[in-house]
Amino acid sequence: LGRNGEVFREGPRPRRAIVFSGELDGYIEPCGCTGKENQKGGLSRRRNFLGAREKAGWPVVSVDLGDQVSRFGRQTEIKFRSIVDGLKAMRYAAVGFGPKDLRLPAEEVVAAVSAVGDEQTPFLCANVGLLGFDTGITPRFRVVEAGGLRIGITAILGDAELAAVRNDLVATEPAAEALAGVAAELAKAGCDHQILLCFAPPEETKQLASRYPQFDFVVTAGGAEEPPASAESLPPRLEGGKPGRPRHLLELGHKGMFAMVAGIYDDAALRWQRVPLDARWGEADDMIRLLGEYQAQLETLGLDGLGLFKPRHPSGRRSAGSAACADCHKAAFEVWQESGHAHALTTLETQSPRRDGDPECLSCHVVGWSPQKFHPYADGFMGMDKTPHLAQQGCENCHGPAAAHAAVVRGDVRATGTERDRLRAELAMSIDTPEGRQRVINNCLECHDLDNSPHFEFDDYWPQ
Repeated sequence: LGRNGEVFREGPRPRRAIVFSGELDGYIEPCGCTGKENQKGGLSRRRNFLGAREKAGWPVVSVDLGDQVSRFGRQTEIKFRSIVDGLKAMRYAAVGFGPKDLRLPAEEVVAAVSAVGDEQTPFLCANVGLLGFDTGITPRFRVVEAGGLRIGITAILGDAELAAVRNDLVATEPAAEALAGVAAELAKAGCDHQILLCFAPPEETKQLASRYPQFDFVVTAGGAEEPPASAESLPPRLEGGKPGRPRHLLELGHKGMFAMVAGIYDDAALRWQRVPLDARWGEADDMIRLLGEYQAQLETLGLDGLGLFKPRHPSGRRSAGSAACADCHKAAFEVWQESGHAHALTTLETQSPRRDGDPECLSCHVVGWSPQKFHPYADGFMGMDKTPHLAQQGCENCHGPAAAHAAVVRGDVRATGTERDRLRAELAMSIDTPEGRQRVINNCLECHDLDNSPHFEFDDYWPQ
């Protein structure tokens, strides 16, 4: 409780609750390497939170700002579709687009977001048209009737974000220009509340909110990593020369770790809550099945089928595998064998669903990958059938590829004493100097970063 804050204050049932989320950035679930109980976020917990509100009789409208993914490539395309399926299962009323979503091939986005049968797509945007504005794939706005209230919702992509959309199959319009027509339509729709999902930096969002003051809930991108506990007040709309209904600017944080909830009551009162989506919500069965299907697709395609980028290691050297170190470095090898690193891949194989086919997990659990870019090097691990000697988190991920050093020591390659010493020195690491210590810490942080090891402390870790 002290670390994550109050999970949720039940309070009286509102006439209508609006749940705001966004900027998931590909974090379909927390990493879990150091225990999911230490991490926030994930579709599964979000599902349980929304389900808990429904069981309590709260009429809920869920809206999402956008940017479901953060990278591109075949894995990201599969992940985007899985996330969209999750949002549809959670019955989101409206979902906007972020610029990272629109870096994906247009046909992949269309296939994921399009309505099927009588299903209504939750995706909408005032100034982005998939395959053009006249296709009807996504509407520019939507009016939701719930709890006796009419809530008008639209989404917009800021002008700077529009400039990053380079796809001939995606039609775009300037933000303010597109909002003019939509605002006029919503003004005629008799809405009790209006929501603007604005994927733009806070300053641009505030400018648009000032130009179109009819929106009393305005969501912005680009805020702090952790959202404020409540919404920021915007200047109220003038009605008959007098201040009218209060208006609010919301930040959502990043990586889907929080939801923001606005409870609307009969007396026009408004109560805000920031909800940490942590382990206290538990896991939702249908979202766990969705995650399993996502992992199964990755496993079916295989690492080669995912089209991974495989450059040479920056050092230009090649990996030999941890077993190549055992004869000469017996004591160190025995320490490694008893460590968690020696079982890193095994932890992925034994999870449910298993994750040993997921590049975003493998990158820190095998030898020869770039941990922060999620791709193997040219001679990195490519599966137990092809490269079993590179399984687990091994010696060379810290010391560097050692095939040349091992070959010289074994006598497989002739080298001068100078060359032999150079190869050995390239692999040496020490914490006996401030510079060496920092190098070791930086190396650890490649995998033990805030996402994967939020409470990592080198001095606590190193004795292990």
